[in-house]
Amino acid sequence: MSGYDAIIIGGGPAGLTAGLYLARARRRVILLEKETFGGPVINYERIENYPGFSEGVSGCELVTQMAEQAANAGLQMEMGEVVEVENFTSCRSVVCSDGTTYTAPIVIIAGGAHPKSMNVPGEDRLKGKGIIHCAFCDGGQFVDKVVAVCGGGDAGISGALYLAQLCTKVYVLEFMPKLNASAILQERAAANPKIEIMTATTVVSIVGENSVEGIEISRAGAEKTVLPVDGVLVHVGVQANTDYLEGLLTLDEQGRIKVNQRMETEVPYILAAGDIRGGSPNQVVIAAGDGAIAGITAERLLQQL
Repeated sequence: MSGYDAIIIGGGPAGLTAGLYLARARRRVILLEKETFGGPVINYERIENYPGFSEGVSGCELVTQMAEQAANAGLQMEMGEVVEVENFTSCRSVVCSDGTTYTAPIVIIAGGAHPKSMNVPGEDRLKGKGIIHCAFCDGGQFVDKVVAVCGGGDAGISGALYLAQLCTKVYVLEFMPKLNASAILQERAAANPKIEIMTATTVVSIVGENSVEGIEISRAGAEKTVLPVDGVLVHVGVQANTDYLEGLLTLDEQGRIKVNQRMETEVPYILAAGDIRGGSPNQVVIAAGDGAIAGITAERLLQQL
């Protein structure tokens, strides 16, 4: 399908904001999202550092409002998994898994990132059998049970705080000597009697036959031990969704797209924004800001064309 001014890949805060800006400029723009409009943010129980919400806001409410605002401005949103982007002299081509092809002079890649695995024995085998990546989505199955949270960043500690409302005990396991979550989240976790924080701790394996039964850990100066747990929440970082872009764009050592301050990649008329671009701090407000910059840059490029 042709006739679009811009194609946006990814329906998270970056993609929705870019679409809002271009739609308000009365450009014909389509946004393609393979899973859920709003992206993983829709699963965040509470976001407390997005300006304008003094009491915080749920991820679902925030991105639902973003999507409605962009749609009201005229953004066309369609479900579709992008598997290839091709660069031609006069246009860019975006191919979806069902064979549908879209063309436009501008492409904005805002496909975000997915959770990393720990790559330890038992993890793959027990996925969906007690191993989860979203506390808010799947934590309900662990009411009155014991869970381990792997990762001491904002996502991990936020998940631990939510699980502490449901579970009898929550272990937070962090490989580094200190947590790297924001200070206010660390304070809340330290004050919660249900949460036990274990830093300088390496996860060796996930134990269990048909479901998670424990997590094997190693700590400096101590023998390996197994903590009896019913579930494991994994938050050890994210991996950019860029597999289909290798060979087209230069990626950094983390697999993210290199861009300049205008969100432009090395390939003319292909932009990238949000968690998928190099140097992103994985914050909703930054992703939205990236989307605004990408939308403004795209509009200026379209004016030049």
